[in-house]
Amino acid sequence: MPAARTVFGLIFICVFSSSKYLIIPADDISGGVLSFRFGLAMGKSFVGEYLTFPMEVYSGILVTHEGTFHGDLIVEEMVFEESRVDKDEYVITKTFFNAHTHLGDAALREAPRIELDKLVGPGGYKHRMLATADLAVLREHAIAEVERCRNEGTSHFLDFREGRKAGLDVVKGIDGVLTLARPESVEEAEEIDSFGFAYSSVRDHDLKLIEEVREVARRRKKVFGIHAGERDCGDVDAALTLQPDFVVHMNMCPEMIRDFIEERIPIVSCIRSNAFFGLLNKKSYELLCNYDLWMLGTDNAMISTASMLDEMHFAAYLVGNEGAILRAATAGYEVFNIEHGYVIFNRNYSFKNTSDPLLTLVRKAGVRDIEAVLLP
Repeated sequence: MPAARTVFGLIFICVFSSSKYLIIPADDISGGVLSFRFGLAMGKSFVGEYLTFPMEVYSGILVTHEGTFHGDLIVEEMVFEESRVDKDEYVITKTFFNAHTHLGDAALREAPRIELDKLVGPGGYKHRMLATADLAVLREHAIAEVERCRNEGTSHFLDFREGRKAGLDVVKGIDGVLTLARPESVEEAEEIDSFGFAYSSVRDHDLKLIEEVREVARRRKKVFGIHAGERDCGDVDAALTLQPDFVVHMNMCPEMIRDFIEERIPIVSCIRSNAFFGLLNKKSYELLCNYDLWMLGTDNAMISTASMLDEMHFAAYLVGNEGAILRAATAGYEVFNIEHGYVIFNRNYSFKNTSDPLLTLVRKAGVRDIEAVLLP
């Protein structure tokens, strides 16, 4: 059980000047916080307020891409205080940020192994299936996928939405899902309420429309993303000209990665998706290890889980830098200025007697290792 600060049900009376101060225990404990009433007794009148003291303190090791830190995570305040601890009971990390998902695909469980364009391109298998699918079914599967992955420590999902306004309804109101709409006109972009806008390759759409929606995003202070470099360099120059807030993939165009880095444009890699389509490129991932704005995503939910634990485990096979992988799995919080939570791993299984919790976390930590997920 987590270390607890326990105060017994006693009444303390302190005399200061001519007044008596009372601390009276409250009758209930809620939300892991014990409330006390503090006030001033003057005759029969009582004026007071509720003060709270943290009941849960997780003592252990905070694991980040910069190294490990010993101390206490105070649950009520969501603050890690670095200090010496007698016993490292837990391994702690930030919650994970999935920087690229298509959660609407989660209902399409039996994706055929065919070429990239035939599966997810315009008019391809995915879009044909989505066009005939029931919205309620798509939403049910999207919710289930998010809930499962949140239990594994992924608290936010940057989700590309197809299907115009109706496509947004698939994930509308799901906690932690940041929607990026794909408007088919400037007027639609002006009306849509979403975290931002995003398109697949510039080859798939009218470039003039994409440029105009990019301007709408700037004016409305919305995030704008685009795919590029997934199968070759043919769509990269146009994507770079758009100056997007982030770009997805760049796995098959390592020679132009430096151009995005110089412009400080974040890059998202989806390594399991690249593997599925036969588009793995170790050179690109190794280049990105040195980029602080590198992020990880999981891409289509019909071929990969939206779990960042799963994505990190797979990335560890190809990228010999676990610190960079963990940074990429959490970088979205800084890129998009979003508050993170914490994942608390117990030390009963994977982390038992480990000498390097970073390696264990990135390579093999699983859901049975998780004691709690504290959401922001």
